[in-house]
Amino acid sequence: MGLSKSEVEKLMEKLQNQYVEYSKKYGSKWFNLDSFKERYIMAIENKMNLESFIIAEMDNIDKIIDKIEKKIDKKIIHKENSKTYSEKVDKIVEDNLARIQKYTFIFLHESAGIEISHFYGAIMDFATNYYSILWVIISDQRQKMILDKFDAKLNELAIPRGTNPPKRLQDHVYVISRAYSKEIDIERDKNEYLKESAFLLHEIIDFCEKLNQKKDPNWEEPVKFEKLYIDDDKKQKIIDNFSGMTCSDAILKVKDFAVNIIEDFRLKAFKK
Repeated sequence: MGLSKSEVEKLMEKLQNQYVEYSKKYGSKWFNLDSFKERYIMAIENKMNLESFIIAEMDNIDKIIDKIEKKIDKKIIHKENSKTYSEKVDKIVEDNLARIQKYTFIFLHESAGIEISHFYGAIMDFATNYYSILWVIISDQRQKMILDKFDAKLNELAIPRGTNPPKRLQDHVYVISRAYSKEIDIERDKNEYLKESAFLLHEIIDFCEKLNQKKDPNWEEPVKFEKLYIDDDKKQKIIDNFSGMTCSDAILKVKDFAVNIIEDFRLKAFKK
């Protein structure tokens, strides 16, 4: 049984009210009352079944609302995901800064980054207060030749020259100071310095691992500092770091310090 004339009129009034309401809520682009009225007049002129017309319009309204709501949900999700991603990035940056700030910050230049300034403090501390103990422990001439090579690289990368930074970092300061240097040039040179340093640290780590694999019985004896021929101030720091340790433990401590630098500055990938 079809709808009565009064029922059709009531439904048409309800549809018009919905178009008015939804045009305010979602915009006239989606719910245009004039377009609805034009379709209604056309339906009457074409002697269409008004019940079918009303059902089709109601179904169309539901589909449009569903489409709009899905778009809104996607925007909200995207916004939330963007917020979440941004928060994650911020957290990573904070965590990374916290990891490197335990190392001494050594001023290089007002435009030098925080990372490289802390890294300089880390590798200088390693070279002067940790790595040097290997010269006390090692007696094998072939191993000392390897230390000589390490020394040459550390002098270039980590050991200050009087009041000036090591040669490689002095070169970096020059790149920063050039009038024509771009940010990308400075960043590239910084990364190159970190990569060179990471290669060396990885080599020293591997060297220490091989030393301990030899299980030299002499290395189970306590570290003796008589052969440490350096300034008293520097010597005392090394004594404080390794006092009461066996040679084997000292080698392990050197390795662990280098590993920590690699991990804290996220340089694991830079290994030959």
